[in-house]
Amino acid sequence: MAIEDCDPEDQPWMRALKRHMDRGQLDAFGAQGEACGWCAQPIRLQGVVVEGHGSSKRVRLSTKQLPDGVVLKACGSRRETICPSCAAIYRGDARHLVRAGLVGGKGMPDDVATRPMVLLTLTAPSFGAVHNTRAGKAPCNPGPPKGRCRHGRPTACFTRHGDHDEVLGQALCSDCYDFQGAVLHNACAPDLWRRTSVYLPRTLARVIGVTQTELAARVKLSFVKVAEFQRRGVVHLHVLVRADLVDGAALAVSSDDLTLAAMMAARRVRVTHPLGTARWGTQTDVRPLDLGGVGGKKLATYVAKYVTKSTDTTGILDRKIRDEDDLAVRLERLDPHTAAMLAAAWRLGGDPANAGLHLRRHAHGLGYGGHRVSKSATWSTSFSALARARLEWREARRAERLGEGTTIESRLHPVGVGWANRGEALWAHYRRKSRDEERQEGWFIASTEGWAA
Repeated sequence: MAIEDCDPEDQPWMRALKRHMDRGQLDAFGAQGEACGWCAQPIRLQGVVVEGHGSSKRVRLSTKQLPDGVVLKACGSRRETICPSCAAIYRGDARHLVRAGLVGGKGMPDDVATRPMVLLTLTAPSFGAVHNTRAGKAPCNPGPPKGRCRHGRPTACFTRHGDHDEVLGQALCSDCYDFQGAVLHNACAPDLWRRTSVYLPRTLARVIGVTQTELAARVKLSFVKVAEFQRRGVVHLHVLVRADLVDGAALAVSSDDLTLAAMMAARRVRVTHPLGTARWGTQTDVRPLDLGGVGGKKLATYVAKYVTKSTDTTGILDRKIRDEDDLAVRLERLDPHTAAMLAAAWRLGGDPANAGLHLRRHAHGLGYGGHRVSKSATWSTSFSALARARLEWREARRAERLGEGTTIESRLHPVGVGWANRGEALWAHYRRKSRDEERQEGWFIASTEGWAA
């Protein structure tokens, strides 16, 4: 059957594959795609790879021998909407990093699972009523059926929204909603957490009845923090906190003590800004974790997946706002609620009174300028260590093929970004989806059948 007789949506990638097939390079093209993880926007490199040193140098690989005369390198983006393939590697690293601090592995001892540990969820306060889903599929915002705000809009919604309704996260009344307060909360969230982390050991010392000096000499608190954007555009934090004994010191600290201390610290924290005060919301939650018993590793895998789940879905706010014209283009592509948040961040950023918050620099983050994932040094391994382990694994594989002591020098330079045509990009998209399904299946097996440390 001719390509023209196939589904029009399939024709571009079929022509792209036929082009490589006619050149006898289909297998080489597939190997290139697998090597870069079918990246959404691979970096195209040209040049040679040289083997040996001194007078024994020889060209081991020339990109002239490869499809389109280039070698493809993954872009390495951490953003889901920029490159799902590279973001999946980052997300997987984050899960391993979190899990290692829960039950050991990656250089952490197994006995960390027996230490006092809590999952702290720090939410934002309410800035106005928004459409949402409720447990048991209860009505969105029940209230007086004929109630109206001062702008004449309903103050109640009795719809039972589905999880994918476009209206979720949108304000019931955009004129009543405090967009400025929401943006300023996002901007203050990093400082709110910094102060929470300072108050936490102080409140723990008070809970267990010792001085701060005695606590510091016997217990060290480790944490990993993951920021997540809710549908209403405000940041909340998932924080895992673990109590580690210093040099084998003996001190009775339980998960209940840590739970109480975390709640007390979260309720105490305040950060002032030019228009008022930022604080954590009333729905702040603390849950003790028991990972030392049966099923602890499965629970750890679930917790690691839960706190590192992807939250970025718009694709509009991946990059900083350059100027007013760029802002106008972004606003046209956003839903009304997010557009109002973005406009508020840009407007507030133009006020000299808010200069210290750098709101225009972080307007694309709706005011939030903190890290998506951060941790204390003693929680577990690091992203750089995980990347180094992958590099060492590749180097070991290369040494097996070429022999120990073989020197490789890359003389490659970038000549472009992206796939050669739309057909290749479509094929890469299909292959990424297949790889992601395999990855999700692996995580499902790990969470249901246990995980070997």
